[in-house]
Amino acid sequence: MNKRFILVFSAYCLLLTSLAFAQENLGARPMGMGGAFVGLADDANAIFINPAGVGTLRKETALVATRVAEDREYTMISGVETTPYGNFGIGYVGSTDPIEGLNLSSWDGEVPTKYTTQTLYLTYARDLSTVLRVPENLGRLSLGVNAKFSSRKLATANGLAADNGSNVDLDLASVFIPNENLSLGVSLLNFLNGEKAQPIANLNTVEQRKFGVLFGASGKIAKDLTWTIEGEEVGCEWVVVKGLALRAGKSKDAFTSGVGISLGGFNLDYAYLQKTEPVHYISISIVPDKETVVKSASLNVDSLKL
Repeated sequence: MNKRFILVFSAYCLLLTSLAFAQENLGARPMGMGGAFVGLADDANAIFINPAGVGTLRKETALVATRVAEDREYTMISGVETTPYGNFGIGYVGSTDPIEGLNLSSWDGEVPTKYTTQTLYLTYARDLSTVLRVPENLGRLSLGVNAKFSSRKLATANGLAADNGSNVDLDLASVFIPNENLSLGVSLLNFLNGEKAQPIANLNTVEQRKFGVLFGASGKIAKDLTWTIEGEEVGCEWVVVKGLALRAGKSKDAFTSGVGISLGGFNLDYAYLQKTEPVHYISISIVPDKETVVKSASLNVDSLKL
């Protein structure tokens, strides 16, 4: 009965992902699996897509990731501190996008050439199995929350032009692991729907951060083969031998592939997103043996071209 309920619940929740949106601003490992990471959420990328996954992290991690494409610059930095009272995290996302195809006829002063967005994430997550005495056969449940503080600015070739909006919002999330072969994740993004835009002239550069629901599931087909799905996004990871992983996936509108190499706590990941203009992801992470802290830094640069 328990297994049947899980399968029915999973199928139902997958229908909710029609509200979801494609994830292309994650590190190389999740992008190699099509960006489907809400259900897996087992590394430092969890802060930005499913903060509840932070509650399951045990090891210290330092991550630097770069996205190489033509259309934008993207930087991510994050860190997680594990404590007896739960795990605390902090993250930063900064992006720069070119302004193209906009009517600037009513613009006074120096014409803006790009706009920038910055978001600060403050995360708290806890694995409830560390608090409650629950039989192991009932699985593990982790809950997490993000407080997000965002600002947007228009910039000219010579520097900053003007503010273009700010907002404060929340992400609420959970990860349920009924057994070692299945993991379910749910993220309620932008729960407050707190956009506070400051339109400038007729420039509509603000990407409205509307409330959305993401559901994902992940599991193991075999000991070394992991699958993950999130709406239209699906992927898998195969650990060929210790220290070498191959990945493949399908995002909302493109196929992805990737590879990961691990050696003595040092990890190098690469992912390729097959679009009209290919996108490349490179991540470097360090995972020491010490199981007290999780720290992450992610650099995502889209304006470079291979």
